[in-house]
Amino acid sequence: MRRLFIATALIIIFVSTLTAYTYVNPIGPTLIPVARMIADSNNNGVVAGFQLSYWKTVDEAISNVVSGKADIILLPVVIGAQLYAKGVPIKLAAVSMWNGFYFVSKEEINTIEDLSGKVVYTLHSPGQTADVILKTAVDIAGLSRNSISILYAAGPEAIQLFAAGKADALLVPEPFASLACFKVQGAEKYLPIQEMWKSISTEYPNVPTSGIFVKAGIPRDVVDSFLLLYEQSLLLSLANPEETAKIVSEKMGGFPVPVLLKAMPGILFKFERSDTARGSVENYLNTLKKIEPELLDQGIDFENLFW
Repeated sequence: MRRLFIATALIIIFVSTLTAYTYVNPIGPTLIPVARMIADSNNNGVVAGFQLSYWKTVDEAISNVVSGKADIILLPVVIGAQLYAKGVPIKLAAVSMWNGFYFVSKEEINTIEDLSGKVVYTLHSPGQTADVILKTAVDIAGLSRNSISILYAAGPEAIQLFAAGKADALLVPEPFASLACFKVQGAEKYLPIQEMWKSISTEYPNVPTSGIFVKAGIPRDVVDSFLLLYEQSLLLSLANPEETAKIVSEKMGGFPVPVLLKAMPGILFKFERSDTARGSVENYLNTLKKIEPELLDQGIDFENLFW
């Protein structure tokens, strides 16, 4: 398997010897597919001609894209689509992470109705994936949005609030869902986000949460080579979960390895190039636009969004 990765890297080197291209990945669960790339990078963070860099906040990610610093970047699909709709010259080349969000609570949450009267923390700010899907599921269930108090915090902060009794439930991605269960006695995972999605859209069962976006103008052979490198890294990383968890733990500042190992099966890592993922992505974005028109108020030219 490692020989396969090395062979892939050698294929890429010939398109990358003259120009260094920067790939920017979030710090979080999306490090799992690139663990092999990280392990095989040199001391400067370069692997097969690609400079690895990282973002921690959505604002930082947007800055990387708008400034042109990122040649290739992994973004929440919604964020990438919003930037594209506003005229930022990027295209979606692939989707690699699907689903992965869970409710965490000390009390059972098997239906949306079980959230009535609860304080629920989810990630970052209004308009992100889990927030929109939750609000839509509330509407479909016939509940008032005011019947649930939806608040926002980063993953670690949300867990602290939950542990302090200031949240009845969390709606967070792995590995933060498993970390909350690890830290808070009696907490368990419930109702994965794809179960809510099924009540909203019956055509495509999985939620395309994270995608690889590329800057316009990058040579096609470079993009194709990176996608090959990324796909092989994903396969090798998933095939060696213990080694992968150690690499990701270090990048996440010492995140508990046992929690990462427990969390990994709860995320669907499936690499699909844009021509394969297009149906799921179009359905996802069109559905979100119908639900929250202001989320994508500029409209999306799907003919030119995909690489």
